[in-house]
Amino acid sequence: MNVKETIENREEITRRFFLGWGSATIIGMASLAASLLTMLRMPIPSLMPGKAARFKIGNKEDFPPGTTKYFEMEQVYVFADQKGISAMSAICTHLGCIVSKEQKQFVCPCHGSRYDLTGRVMQGPAPKNLSWYSVVMLPSAKLVVDRNKVVQPGTKLLV
Repeated sequence: MNVKETIENREEITRRFFLGWGSATIIGMASLAASLLTMLRMPIPSLMPGKAARFKIGNKEDFPPGTTKYFEMEQVYVFADQKGISAMSAICTHLGCIVSKEQKQFVCPCHGSRYDLTGRVMQGPAPKNLSWYSVVMLPSAKLVVDRNKVVQPGTKLLV
């Protein structure tokens, strides 16, 4: 038997057959992978819980006039004076670092933004002022800060 006879007797794989078979294999593997990933992802919730927009800060008795309290988990400063209680964000408007209170200003440790005591930008690179949030009193006499309600700087819950 010579080489020429062996080649002629062999079943040929055409280009059309090879491309069709390859395409079907790739599509099948991609479908299988997508199905497996979907099934593996099912036990994981799509929406991860985040910080609550509303949180309790205590009673009005916890905030005598002249008090400044920082709520670390919520990243909010709460101020009390003779007129009432107010809340301001501690998140720098530049890149989201947490500002710290120094004597008569708030300072961002990351890039040097400075805010006055009302949250107004005194020195950049922060593009806007710190946000102020609504403070309300529940019927139970508990005070609540609502980060969903941004108010004018200095807005107070009158107590």
